Amino acid sequence: MEKLKLYNWYGEAFDAKLPETSNNLKAYKHQVNNVFTRLSDNLKTRNNIDKDLFLRAKTKIQDNLKRELNSHQVAYQNKIKVYKDSIKKLSFVNKIESLLEFELKKLKTTKRNNKKYVKDFIYSLENSGDNLNDKLANIEKLESTMNASEAKMFQKYCLFNALLTYLRKFDDLEFNFNKLKKYLVSEEISFLEKHPDPGKFLQEFYSKLEAKRLKMLAEKDRLIKKYQQTKKLQHELYRKERANIILLAKQKIVELENEFNLKTEQNKLRAIEYKDEALSKIKLHKETILKNEKHNQKIVQQIKLKGLNRRKELRHLFAQYKQIQILKFEIRNIKDFLNFLQKEGLKFELPDFGMNHLSYKELQEKKDNLLKIAKSLKFEGQKLVLYQIAMKHFFSCLNLLGVRKEALALWKSQYLEQIAKTYQNYSYEADFKFEQAKANKDWFIDAYKTRHKFLVEKIQAQTELAILKQNGEIDQEKKFAKAEFDRISKEYQANLNSLQAKIKAKEISKQAFANKKIEYKIKAKEAKYTVKLQSKVLRNKSILRTLFIRKSNEQKINKKIYESKINEAQKTIPVETFRNIKFLASFMGLVLPGLPELVLFKQYAKGILMVLFSILVWSAFVPFALGAYWGKMDGIFGFSDLGYHKFVTEPGSFPDARYYLFGGVVSVIVLIISIIYLVVSSIGAYRVAKSLYQGSRPSRWSHTKRWMQTSGFPWMISIFGWVLMVFIVVSPVVTSILLSFTNFGFNHQAPTQSVSWVGLQQWGKWWIFRNANLLSSIGNVMTWTLIWTFASTVLPICLGILIAILTNNSRLKGKKFFRLIFILPWAIPAFVTLGFIKNMFASGETGLINFILGKLFGMNPRSWLQEIGTARILVILVQTWIGYAWIFMLVTGNLQSIPKDIYEAGSVDGAKGKHLFWYLTLPSLLLAIAPMLIGQFVAAFNNFTTISIFTGGGPSYAYSTTFGEASTDIIISWVYKLTNGTVKIDGNQAFGAALATLASLFSIGLAARGFIKSMSRRD
Repeated sequence: MEKLKLYNWYGEAFDAKLPETSNNLKAYKHQVNNVFTRLSDNLKTRNNIDKDLFLRAKTKIQDNLKRELNSHQVAYQNKIKVYKDSIKKLSFVNKIESLLEFELKKLKTTKRNNKKYVKDFIYSLENSGDNLNDKLANIEKLESTMNASEAKMFQKYCLFNALLTYLRKFDDLEFNFNKLKKYLVSEEISFLEKHPDPGKFLQEFYSKLEAKRLKMLAEKDRLIKKYQQTKKLQHELYRKERANIILLAKQKIVELENEFNLKTEQNKLRAIEYKDEALSKIKLHKETILKNEKHNQKIVQQIKLKGLNRRKELRHLFAQYKQIQILKFEIRNIKDFLNFLQKEGLKFELPDFGMNHLSYKELQEKKDNLLKIAKSLKFEGQKLVLYQIAMKHFFSCLNLLGVRKEALALWKSQYLEQIAKTYQNYSYEADFKFEQAKANKDWFIDAYKTRHKFLVEKIQAQTELAILKQNGEIDQEKKFAKAEFDRISKEYQANLNSLQAKIKAKEISKQAFANKKIEYKIKAKEAKYTVKLQSKVLRNKSILRTLFIRKSNEQKINKKIYESKINEAQKTIPVETFRNIKFLASFMGLVLPGLPELVLFKQYAKGILMVLFSILVWSAFVPFALGAYWGKMDGIFGFSDLGYHKFVTEPGSFPDARYYLFGGVVSVIVLIISIIYLVVSSIGAYRVAKSLYQGSRPSRWSHTKRWMQTSGFPWMISIFGWVLMVFIVVSPVVTSILLSFTNFGFNHQAPTQSVSWVGLQQWGKWWIFRNANLLSSIGNVMTWTLIWTFASTVLPICLGILIAILTNNSRLKGKKFFRLIFILPWAIPAFVTLGFIKNMFASGETGLINFILGKLFGMNPRSWLQEIGTARILVILVQTWIGYAWIFMLVTGNLQSIPKDIYEAGSVDGAKGKHLFWYLTLPSLLLAIAPMLIGQFVAAFNNFTTISIFTGGGPSYAYSTTFGEASTDIIISWVYKLTNGTVKIDGNQAFGAALATLASLFSIGLAARGFIKSMSRRD
């Protein structure tokens, strides 16, 4: 059986201070629980690491699987493509005309290649080191070779062209040369007339060519047959190999998962076996343990009782000593004052400062006498000035408050040291109290040094200034300093004028001008600082001006050193506690969060804050959620019937179902937040208590504060945002969804009419109203919504990217001006733009567009917005005009962030402008702005403003339906018409909410998929 071990924050084990406390039944069980808990925690940590490794391995296998499947698919496609390409290459053999066209194209390609070869050959000769004769010989050789090649090519061309011309012009195959002549040029006629019988020659050549074509056609048919057979076999082989690859990957994942699960279970079993074995040993020796426990218990109680009695005495003794300590430090302050005066050269006789064995009353009298002596000193001239200033600051309220703090720190140190001695024999609290005492003493020494140092510095600076003022030297020094500052400024300005003259004369570059200007600024600043140091007035004023900040910084350092010592003591020194602290802390944290922090963990600052918020939760949040404080709703109970019972039980009462619905949603959210706070507080208290049970001390407020300023800062600033999001975004969305399950609307309009739950009735109205062409209405609206969403998203994006790339061109002058012009559509409010353009396209001669077209082209006025086609095109163009500027700004910013190195690397590799755009610029842009583009899509899907202001949803269709949709109505504008009573349907607003929910699900689904895809590509 293991004796009780205590574990500090670092996991170091300690034996109990009093051996008798570790030999009882509770201690043995305590040790078993500690070891089991630590094993479980280590297993969880190890399990999390193993799980992370397993998930990484699984992800790697899946990624490798994707790559392997892609490679396998590409290999399969390449095998099939070989046959396809072979067949495709013989596509010209189907007809003799196609074969002739192919041969002619081949001749033209050969001719172009020959020209290019000649050009490159001449260029290489020009840049070569050969002599002129060799170059001329090479040119002559090239000329003869090219002439021979051109002659052969010409002959082939004449034959192929003549055959093709004859076959196109005539239906027979006699190849009558006389008929063909008029379609040929003179060179072709001359070449063919060289043969005795041109027609027969052409006929023979045609026969040979046709035989060749038929041979190639047979080869093509053979390849097609082989391709069909091979494709089937290759597809079957590909499918089996693909299945095997997937199976192997799944087997690897299953093996890894089984290995991970087996390892986890084995570790858990080991921990449980240890606990069972240890408890069985304790049970086996229970009687022996209990016998020893009775004897040990008396010893432990006597030691603890002795320590407790001694602590009571010390508390009483040090409570009386507290005021004595403060008086001693005030006397010491008088001593410091008089010592300071003597160090500064003031001569007088020091009184006796002995304070040993004096009572509080005697110390008070001694302090008063010393103070009278200090005040009765007589000095003249500069010494009097020093004495008065020192007297003022040494006995100021601020300095006396510092003296009092130091006195209390030393008193606390002495008290903790004496208290520690009472724990010496049986508790680690002795070590902790000793460390606390030492830290307080060190802080007292540092605080005293800091206070005294800055006090002396302040007195000396003020004294020197007062003496300078008394002697009339301040004005002289001010004049001198001002003259020096003016001289330095004039010198700087002269240097700057000289630089400007040089840059105008183009003697130096702009970069050299900027560097030299910075150099002159630094030189002038250093010269002014030197003048300040030389001036007694400015130097002392600077000391006084910065004294408070320097003193505060040094005090903060002293405080951090003190806190670090206490925190280190808390981490290194263990603590003993009672057994049931974990469950007690979690229960107290659930009932009143902050109570375990105050009572059990001694975390007073954190506990007070939590208790205050807990009081707010129990006094405000929970009662509000249950229906208190507001008579227009019944909290979460109002959900049951939305106030319908009051119509029945209270005649003349008109409860508003909207309050019951929205209030119920808010009440549920408030109640959930309250429960989350209580549960999280309980879990937090349990975790701290678990560490405390093992021997680790709770952290101090300074540790919590540091966490809030570092790793906890994102959580702290996010809480407010989450709460706002819940109440501003989530609650209206949930209310809208719940509204679709009621009959709210026509015939059920709150507050004059009752509203009740109707389940999925509103969602099933598409079936109820199918005979009234509801499906046709939904189809019309959805079709136009999709067209509108696609067009009003893609066109602004394309236009914005195009303009951004054009204005980002390095060869364009006046980029800022053009960017300012192109951003104007976004700067002008959308409703102003929409109203203006709508007036431009007004029907009749009042419209500006009709007026211009009538004057210029004599066109009759058109009703642009009353025709379905033109209205749809115009609304898309207007949205493009409004939306492109935002994309332009976004892309311009991202273009600036693309490194220039990749363009340089691409240019070195031979990439042209279009390749750089398609393979470098566009992928980089899309990767950066993909989330914004998805947001554009969602915004276009729900763009009510443009449709409402510009067309109002019109013009109407030639055939009208019961549900009032028009040609430019999108889902959101149609829902608006339904909910505003344009269409009289029972519960029309609830029906509109159902349609809006469906539309939202569609847009949210696509947006979520787009975000996930973009993030996976980014990763």
